Amino acid sequence: MTAANYQSKEFTEFFRKVRSTGESPSQADVIKVCKLFKDDLTLDNLSRPQLVAICRYMNLNAVGPDTLLRYQIRHRMRQIKRDDKAISFEGVDSLSVPELQMAAASRGLRTYGVSPARLRDDLQMWLDLRLKYGVPSTLLVLSNAYMYAQGKESELHTQIDALQAVLSSIPEELFHEIELEVHTAEGAATNKQRLEVLKEQQELIEEENEQSQSGRSPPKDMDNIDEKEDKSAKKAD
Repeated sequence: MTAANYQSKEFTEFFRKVRSTGESPSQADVIKVCKLFKDDLTLDNLSRPQLVAICRYMNLNAVGPDTLLRYQIRHRMRQIKRDDKAISFEGVDSLSVPELQMAAASRGLRTYGVSPARLRDDLQMWLDLRLKYGVPSTLLVLSNAYMYAQGKESELHTQIDALQAVLSSIPEELFHEIELEVHTAEGAATNKQRLEVLKEQQELIEEENEQSQSGRSPPKDMDNIDEKEDKSAKKAD
């Protein structure tokens, strides 16, 4: 699923529902829209509170400028994506309880007071949504954080509800980026849309530069999460 085969009117209607009317889109529609949000683009446009939430729920240090948080998240997510494939190949039942708990915690899944059987179900759901349905890791971690904060169980329907809640609260910069991709693929993007996205991206860059000037610049991570996975997939083929 890419922006090239997703209609702009479907995109507009989906976000009209989740942002304005309170209507609930179908499970299939939520997954369709999630697949438009590639990890790198999403991560580059998340707000600081969302970056902090991801770090906390992935057991990462949540202190530092946004660029440092993104660097940590990218590094961890590449590890998780490789791990996802290995676990999927071996099966979740192959993991020992400590391995299971570690895998769940690194993905933002609740582990305290949760039985091993339930952890296996939750981890399998993560693998299905990410590998089978193509939901990005960034959105999955945010949805896990949402469910954890709400005290909800990790059932498929509540996971979809959580993903819907995450989509309804994405920063405007990210919304405009994805909207532009959809409209561009359909040949309906306007110069005004392109200029608006460029302006927002420039503001984000300036804000991060200000943070970097206040202390030591964090290491630059030039590796692309999505490209890394694509390359490994090609090698596997």
